Amino acid sequence: MPRDDMTREAAEEILELPRRYTKEELRRSYTEIARRYHPDAAAKGHMDPVAAQRRMVQANKAYQLLKRQFQDMPNRVVSRGYGGITGGFSGVDWRAGTSDSFDPSADPWDFAQDWDAAPPPEKVPLSVRSVLLGPVVLRVVFIGLFGWLWWNTFPLLFHNMWRFFPAGDWSLMDVANLVAAFVYPSYLLIYELISGYLSGFVREVLNGAVSWITKKYVDLRPKSSSYGCALYKIVHEQVYALLMAPLVLYLAAFCVNEDFLPFKVVYGLLGAALGVDTLAAVVRGGFVNVLTTALSERIEAWYLLLRARLLKRCGKWEG
Repeated sequence: MPRDDMTREAAEEILELPRRYTKEELRRSYTEIARRYHPDAAAKGHMDPVAAQRRMVQANKAYQLLKRQFQDMPNRVVSRGYGGITGGFSGVDWRAGTSDSFDPSADPWDFAQDWDAAPPPEKVPLSVRSVLLGPVVLRVVFIGLFGWLWWNTFPLLFHNMWRFFPAGDWSLMDVANLVAAFVYPSYLLIYELISGYLSGFVREVLNGAVSWITKKYVDLRPKSSSYGCALYKIVHEQVYALLMAPLVLYLAAFCVNEDFLPFKVVYGLLGAALGVDTLAAVVRGGFVNVLTTALSERIEAWYLLLRARLLKRCGKWEG
């Protein structure tokens, strides 16, 4: 096999990959960069064609290098900055040179690799406990609750119209209530139907609490789910531009209705700031996206620490 003229770290940087990525995320990142530097797109963006071609060559080399990691195990999750892949390599001792795995000052990503290289926990036999704490029942319950909320609040349903379409003049608050009723119930229902992360977070908390109390480890995530924490995904993967739009309208309505000048100014400034940030969030920018990205990374680090301690408590991992 010819020697690669590009390091894995350089390839990950070229494709702008997240700290941890799957085969699908690798393909998506490559596709986005390919679209950006395609000759037609480069011409429309008045980009130097030579520089665009060079960037495409680099992206192609990076993609060819990194996709090899998924040839044997397509469902792997790769961590950037490490020489290994979630799932572990046989013969590699991740403990070498790593500080105490349960030291809060240690890098949680170090013992994440150590933990994943260890044998997987024993499978829990099907029982009432596994059904109740498993991925199906709780998700159905959440979808039912969000469906009930949508049925009772969606403005275009005939039995709800009278609450959101006033007969007289419309106020800004009426508009805010209408937009919120359109956005939030539908978003919750669709988000849970597609991802299952909201019920997944509750399930992880319940499973963790039961395992901690009983000292009998139970891991009842869906078999198809990738490695990771549901709360991380909830914070990291939202369409914040859509979620913030009703809040901007509410702040504007408070500003218009407020008679006390200092409060009026505060509402106006907050509404303007959030409005600008909402526009920035459309292109994945703005303060909210930066804040939630940092928060999601911190959540994942906490999750790794807590789950490693749980495994140790239940005797499933000698760290």
